[in-house]
Amino acid sequence: MTPLVSVVIPHFERSDLLRAAIDSVLQSSVSQVEVIVVDDGSSDDEWTKVQRYRDVNVQVIQRTDGIKGPSRCRNLGVERSKGEYVIFLDSDDLMAPWCVKHRLRIADAEPQADLWVFPVLLFTHNPGEEDSFWNAIDCKRDAATRFATGDSPWHTSSTLWKKTALTSIGGFNESVMYGDDSDIHLRAIVSGLDYREYPAAVPDVFIRRSDAPRITNSLTSALVESRRARLREGTTFLKSASGDSELVRVWEAQYFVEAEFLLFNLDHAGKAIELVLADWECEFAPSSLVRRSVRGYFALGLASRRRAYLLLRVARRVAMMLLPPSFFPFRREIAQ
Repeated sequence: MTPLVSVVIPHFERSDLLRAAIDSVLQSSVSQVEVIVVDDGSSDDEWTKVQRYRDVNVQVIQRTDGIKGPSRCRNLGVERSKGEYVIFLDSDDLMAPWCVKHRLRIADAEPQADLWVFPVLLFTHNPGEEDSFWNAIDCKRDAATRFATGDSPWHTSSTLWKKTALTSIGGFNESVMYGDDSDIHLRAIVSGLDYREYPAAVPDVFIRRSDAPRITNSLTSALVESRRARLREGTTFLKSASGDSELVRVWEAQYFVEAEFLLFNLDHAGKAIELVLADWECEFAPSSLVRRSVRGYFALGLASRRRAYLLLRVARRVAMMLLPPSFFPFRREIAQ
């Protein structure tokens, strides 16, 4: 008998797209599928619309406690799920009709694994209109290192989970609103879960590219704090669970990457950068040279980013010579 697969969909304020996401799952070529929609406190009108989507195969619940965000919603969905396996789908994305059947066939062939990872494709208007992967899965490269450097190879929807494996690592970290896919996958790998990657598989989930506002694209104070929490909690986990000092060293560089992200993307970023750098110094006790180089770069960056952009470019070049290469994982230049 085909095992039941639970597809968990967090939702907030986009019921029209949600309808399409649900329909894409219900068109699965496997009948043993349940959909669990978890609304994250949408407006009354939106919540009324979402409740109409209830069906024999569709549960609809609303988050009324805990931290707002997709991580809490996904955990609630898993708690309500009855399936042996779990797939996560965002409310604006779509699932191919063959997705569940194909993934179950792979899982049945390699039952000793805990999670199986598949490529997913981007789209703007219609699935299949372009041949752009969300990111490249590469079995020759260490997935944990890629996650630790911010080059996340797996999307949240890339993975078919054994529910028991997912719950064994505590599910999603509910303090993390951004980078939640990276966080849970890195924890899964470091915790020793058995994962299998299938980069040559036909993409079976379609990730929507859209200019519509998203909660994770607006740098609210809550999101900035969540990004900082992810760094701190990731550090605690890796130091305690990982025997790989190189992985911890690579992770350290993410504090610099985060501070630089704030420098170029957040107005009045000084306080937020200071908090990130203070966390970094507390967790890693960098050498005097590295600490002075980082502090000097950000002091100059904050003073010159609006009025002396050329000076900032020069300062970044100097920082790239003084700091470890891991602080610049992609060796990228400031955009022209």
